[in-house]
Amino acid sequence: MKKLLFTFALFLGTVACLAQKPLTFSKVIQKDGLTAQQLYDATKNWFVRTYVDSRTVLKDENPGKELTGNGNIPFKTNMIFSSLEGHIKYLIDVQFKDGRLKLTLSDFRHDPVRKAMYDNNLGVLVDSLPMDLKEIGIEGANRKAGYKYFFKNGKPLCESVFERLSTSLEKFVDKREVETKDEW
Repeated sequence: MKKLLFTFALFLGTVACLAQKPLTFSKVIQKDGLTAQQLYDATKNWFVRTYVDSRTVLKDENPGKELTGNGNIPFKTNMIFSSLEGHIKYLIDVQFKDGRLKLTLSDFRHDPVRKAMYDNNLGVLVDSLPMDLKEIGIEGANRKAGYKYFFKNGKPLCESVFERLSTSLEKFVDKREVETKDEW
């Protein structure tokens, strides 16, 4: 009986290690000398200047501690995979402490523009492509090829958007720091 329990526990541990995790990017930006409230104010201003309509992006505010919102990346495809064209929606979260802030983009989800004859909503983008797509609920030849295309092109797109946003936020906070120190 002990061997059976041990084998079952070992099996569950192995499966848990191989499971894919939702795609997430995170970066801590150090800004010594600035309080959490100053970083919060600068980041809120960055949201207003970065997103077309920041009021639709920002969903939850915890003044001086956290900003949370929803972003949207247009996902263009070639003619063969035109049914996958749409948006990759994501959650953007910024947390603040004195001297630093943490930018996190997570929960990347595919949202097609138009419906196809098959289920073309591919759901959550994961950090690594599994050997068998059935593990993440993708079945059928059309969906498998579509998800592989989505993973191959969507993950690098999400990475580039994260790099662009994190660099933009860091430069904006640097610029704001200089502007607040200027005496005019």
